[in-house]
Amino acid sequence: MSAPSRKRRRPWVPIVVVIGVIVVLVGAFLIADTIVRGVAEDRVAAQIEQSLPEGVDADVAVSIGGASVIAQYLTGTFEHVDLRAPGASVDGIPLDVRVSADAVPLDPKQTIGRVVATIRIDADGAAALSKTAGLPGTLTLGDDEVGYAGEATVLGFTIPYDFSVAPTTTAERVNLMPTSVNVDTGFLGVIDLRALVTGFLQGDPPSICVAQYLPEGVDLDRLAVTPEAATATLTSTTLRLDEASLQTLGSCR
Repeated sequence: MSAPSRKRRRPWVPIVVVIGVIVVLVGAFLIADTIVRGVAEDRVAAQIEQSLPEGVDADVAVSIGGASVIAQYLTGTFEHVDLRAPGASVDGIPLDVRVSADAVPLDPKQTIGRVVATIRIDADGAAALSKTAGLPGTLTLGDDEVGYAGEATVLGFTIPYDFSVAPTTTAERVNLMPTSVNVDTGFLGVIDLRALVTGFLQGDPPSICVAQYLPEGVDLDRLAVTPEAATATLTSTTLRLDEASLQTLGSCR
């Protein structure tokens, strides 16, 4: 009588087991990475909100890009980070702030690869900001220009005036080229002084040094003005996030 045949193990069973284990491990890693990403984003947002200067209020939303936050932690650099604060305000004046950064090191003493920030203020906010700055007249926004209307007292007479300027930018300054200058003399009517003012300036318009208000190495890339809002774009490839760097402000040559 022949011995009973031994049941053969199916050769594909170990492969299925290995694949199953890998799937479970990958799933666990993805879940863990998602949790770590959320914790990291919330922590960064909280730290930014806590470090805002007096008079500045913002609910910051942080988004960390890249495939795996855990892997980025291990390399010491975040591939891409987006910050959004659409409801930010400075002394009650609303702003929309957006920051996009590439190659952000975990060590704040190291340089960020590239930072692009946009700060948007609407027409009402710009007018309120001018009042905060102590300007008594009215500031308005137009297509690629900024207007201002006010009054001056000369020999006891109140003389209304208005002017508009077209802003252009360098890395450090905003230049203000006059596009219209009008004075209402009353009995002589409105006098257009643009040609006189432009000739007096001799092609060298007044400018505002913005570098003195920004960390050293942050450049003003663009200032776009529409009737609805003004938007400034700032860029940097040398910015560091340590306290000393952020407190070192730029200057104009």
